[in-house]
Amino acid sequence: MLRVVSLEYNLGHPHPKGHWFLLATVLIFIFAVPALVLVNLATLGYDLVPSLKNNFTSNEDSRDVWWGNRRLPYLLRPRYQSCDPKELTRGDTFRLSGGIFDYTVMSVWNTSKSTEEAGTQGPSLVEYTGQSFAHCFANSSRFDYSLVEQTQTLTVGVFCSSSDSFKADVSMQTTVTFAWTLGKDFIGQYYGPGLEPEDLVNADPLKYRRTVLAALQVISTDSLTIMRHSDKHLPNPLLSASMTFFGNQDTTLFDYVEGTFAYMNGSTPTPYHESLAIYFPGIYNILNLVIDAVHLDLGNLLYPNAFRNASRLNELVGPNLAPAPPDVPVAISAADWAEGSKPFYFNQLTTYQTWAQALLDGVPVQLNDGSLTLPSKSVMATGYLCPTYRVKPLGPLLVSVFVGSATMILSVWSAWMFFTAFLARRMMPPRVICHCSDCEKRREIDAEEARKRAENPIQYGALAGFVAFMKGTRRPIPTSAPRDEERTGVEALGYREPSRPARPDYTSEPFDGNKHVSYLSTSTAGAK
Repeated sequence: MLRVVSLEYNLGHPHPKGHWFLLATVLIFIFAVPALVLVNLATLGYDLVPSLKNNFTSNEDSRDVWWGNRRLPYLLRPRYQSCDPKELTRGDTFRLSGGIFDYTVMSVWNTSKSTEEAGTQGPSLVEYTGQSFAHCFANSSRFDYSLVEQTQTLTVGVFCSSSDSFKADVSMQTTVTFAWTLGKDFIGQYYGPGLEPEDLVNADPLKYRRTVLAALQVISTDSLTIMRHSDKHLPNPLLSASMTFFGNQDTTLFDYVEGTFAYMNGSTPTPYHESLAIYFPGIYNILNLVIDAVHLDLGNLLYPNAFRNASRLNELVGPNLAPAPPDVPVAISAADWAEGSKPFYFNQLTTYQTWAQALLDGVPVQLNDGSLTLPSKSVMATGYLCPTYRVKPLGPLLVSVFVGSATMILSVWSAWMFFTAFLARRMMPPRVICHCSDCEKRREIDAEEARKRAENPIQYGALAGFVAFMKGTRRPIPTSAPRDEERTGVEALGYREPSRPARPDYTSEPFDGNKHVSYLSTSTAGAK
């Protein structure tokens, strides 16, 4: 086995320049130890823990981190970890940052793949990382009425085309149910029981949700009240109705496509009887206002919106007064229409004939572009699981820093000792020459081996050359006329240190006191 390198020679003589190595060691570790402790504080002083965040973050600009922007050099800063994306697939239900409607995903088509593969794979699953829904729009709607349930339901279809940031076509829908029973009604389910009217619309005009829901509540009260009195308007009261509408991209309005109607006597005429036309203004009022509310919730700025621009309200909503000839054979009284109706959170209608008429007059809420403060972006309202760096408690912090610092300091110490020992061996040959009989015999043996190696040189292999290099030995240089017999033996040392001969037996050979150890001029004593 190789002997461990040391700064001392076999005779125990210290290196002549050992004080320089000591000074360098002290200076290096004076600066290295504090630096290593600081590095361990910066790299081991935190834990990576999961946390829920409202926004998806994948870059350092939006991170709120404990080390700040300039407290640590870039190389010592922990690397940022992206949040886990959300899966978006058929059947998922979520809200947007607007927080008004719940959307159910009907299908997701990944457009990032090739056309043939995308056409055969069917609805797929994609990753959602906080992309905006502002480009989505309502493209269809269905109106359902039930006299038995006393409900009117609007199902609005929404389509989101693929974009550069989100490579998928998403089709989804939201369902809004208006009913005479608070537990079934969309407004009652949104706020929950126990609310008073002042909780819905208060003095703060910036509460856009309350403004939108108040407008939907009063406009739906008109339609519910009017169709509930169908027995006073029609020979056969209306039992149920289902009407389908598609959006017109040119006019931004919705056109009636088809529908089915059932009467109390069991008849289902196709097409619908013209007497049902008296209900269409109220249905269109609630349909158009819900569509604009959906666009507002989506953050869509491409289409005009009644909740942003009060002038559009006059285009979408009509007063819906009680019909009179020639629209109907016999005029319908206001009392049999919508007069006196009462929503859940507002007083009974007295001044106006319909709530649509009141809404156009700014009662009970005023719709204008200055009354709404919307979220800055329209994204999915969900929580993302994000890794977050947190400073360790004091106890674990001290343990981590101590163990890490001790390990690094010992590693640096080992590397430094290896380097200094190697450097010391390569700096100069030994400065001590021994004149005892043991050394003389060993030098004769070494000289003989060196002469044999010079006559038969050994070819160095890669491993043998490295071992010889690490031991500080050199190739022998044969000399024809050595100037000094003792130095010749020293300079002709071999590639490996041979085993020492046994010491002489002084019982058979008397000890010669005149033989002693001498040193060169740099040693502490000279030869006599």
